[in-house]
Amino acid sequence: MRSDLTLPKRRPASPSPRLRWGGPGWGAVPLGTGREDVPSPASRPPIPSPSPPQAGGRGWVPRFTMLAFFLLPVPTTLAQAPAPKGPGYRLEIAPDAKEETVVSWARERCEEWDLPDAPLRAFRNSKGEVVAFASHYRSRPLIGGNLGAVRKSCAVSFEAKSSADPSQFSDKSWIAATWTGDGRNVEALVHAEYHADKHPGACRFKDAMSCWYNVVTAAHSSDGGLSFKTDEPRPLVAAPGFPQEVGQGRHRGFFNPSNIVQKDGAWFALIMTTGGEGQKNGVCLFRSTDIKDPTSWRAFDGQDFTIRAVDPYRDDLSEARPCQTLKPLPTNVGSLTRHEPSGKWLALLHLGPDPSQNIAGGRVAYSWSDDLIRWSPLQTLMVQPTMWSKNCSDRLRYGYGALADPASRSRNFETTGDEAYLFMTRMKVADCKLGPDRDLVRLKVQFVKEGP
Repeated sequence: MRSDLTLPKRRPASPSPRLRWGGPGWGAVPLGTGREDVPSPASRPPIPSPSPPQAGGRGWVPRFTMLAFFLLPVPTTLAQAPAPKGPGYRLEIAPDAKEETVVSWARERCEEWDLPDAPLRAFRNSKGEVVAFASHYRSRPLIGGNLGAVRKSCAVSFEAKSSADPSQFSDKSWIAATWTGDGRNVEALVHAEYHADKHPGACRFKDAMSCWYNVVTAAHSSDGGLSFKTDEPRPLVAAPGFPQEVGQGRHRGFFNPSNIVQKDGAWFALIMTTGGEGQKNGVCLFRSTDIKDPTSWRAFDGQDFTIRAVDPYRDDLSEARPCQTLKPLPTNVGSLTRHEPSGKWLALLHLGPDPSQNIAGGRVAYSWSDDLIRWSPLQTLMVQPTMWSKNCSDRLRYGYGALADPASRSRNFETTGDEAYLFMTRMKVADCKLGPDRDLVRLKVQFVKEGP
């Protein structure tokens, strides 16, 4: 595979306000995220899939295999200024784009359920190598000379303890975001799931979704991402203001951090919440003024970053306050990058079926921002079937999209030029179900200037 440490010569693009990308090579692909049950033992049958959500509804996601890419109703109130206009650029699939397999499950898996189960996160280590994560709850690094040539290491960098104690926040966990200043000391945000249905007496219900409780914690690596450690008790970055036994009957908590970006001397991440107990559902913005201190993260309250995570097992819950959700971001943000030619921030995310826009399977969408708080209306990059597709003729479905530019000047791939790649998980469909056969793939995209 060719090196992509430098970008190829830019090619002019023809206007394409909305591109539907499909056909035999793509298998009319959708995108989304669901969780298929990871058997433990291996003979455990998967959970049956329910009806897929609409673009504004909540989606069922089977347990234990994917970070929760939920679709949430768009918040209707927001004490913010009017949404900004786009920067005069649009994002589209490059004319010469061809889907490239970056990591093959068939060739490189370390065990059956070793698969790309989260959006790509990457950085350059102190040796100049690219280290990336897009793993399952046994987090294994991908290492290589460039973003297109990373290879799987079977060494586990991080794994939770499958603890039945919800106050440990260590049942199942994913390395969900990373940031490093020197390539050796790496800070991580951890998506931490508690599956009460797996622990006797912990849930009033039997199904996984009704018993799912989620927080975001933090971890640290001092060896360039080869191993991560966390303090005990695990430091909370984002958590609901109630313990896991409250509100059972639906998935609850904070889920799926975006990548971490640096801006004006601070660090930021977008984190989705399903709401409850006074918290609206949607996406909240979090800021840290000291990336090395996981307790420094604060959520935006509509005016400033004042809201710290309250530990629902150790702190006074009367101190818990809701964060302000950001309109029009309805669900998990797969990636957050700054487009250098325009200076604008771009959030990329996946949405489910939307009959109002005649989108049957789902789409990859994006939004622009000047300040990470005010976001432009969503625009469609491509239409493809999602995890929530009920079309049993689908051969492939896609999820966990994240934008990254191999030639980014940022050690953490926080920036893009006018060309980048959309990294996704390609999932094979068999008997209308998703199994472990999933590859990490990429597709070239480009930013096209509109108008004079």
